[in-house]
Amino acid sequence: MFKNFFLNIIWTSLLGILLSSCAGKKENFDIDLSNLKLPKTKKLKPSTKKNSVPLIVEKEEIKNKLVNYKKKSEVLNLVKFGKKDPFSEGSQVNKLNLNFKLTGFLNTNNNKYAFVRYLNNKGTITETSIGGVNTNLLPNGAKVINIDPKNTKLTIKFENEDFIFEL
Repeated sequence: MFKNFFLNIIWTSLLGILLSSCAGKKENFDIDLSNLKLPKTKKLKPSTKKNSVPLIVEKEEIKNKLVNYKKKSEVLNLVKFGKKDPFSEGSQVNKLNLNFKLTGFLNTNNNKYAFVRYLNNKGTITETSIGGVNTNLLPNGAKVINIDPKNTKLTIKFENEDFIFEL
């Protein structure tokens, strides 16, 4: 019984596919181009000038306007802070820039003070402060040159160089 039932389903599906494939297509695809506006074309007219001047080709001489690279010594003289030699591989940062931080200023009638932080030490320095001699807030040999609270600048001489710190 199941065998006859499956055979009937298979025969009806094959017959349905066969009949539907033989049916004609009733779709008509028409495009109406009567309302299509075409752009107007302009026809170029050849010039009718009788006194036309022939083209004159001028040869221009090409000049070398390339700029040479700066020399190493010129670039080194332009660098004031940071590495001493920008062409070197390693960085040469001194211990003053790494460990020293300016935090404020105090101006009194007698002295000018700068609040600084150096190697986890906090305090004030004056224009007479020398590192390793009378203060531990500067590296050994560093000397305060100028304290300018008005322009918020501190100038320190260390290793024969002047360092300017601004707040």
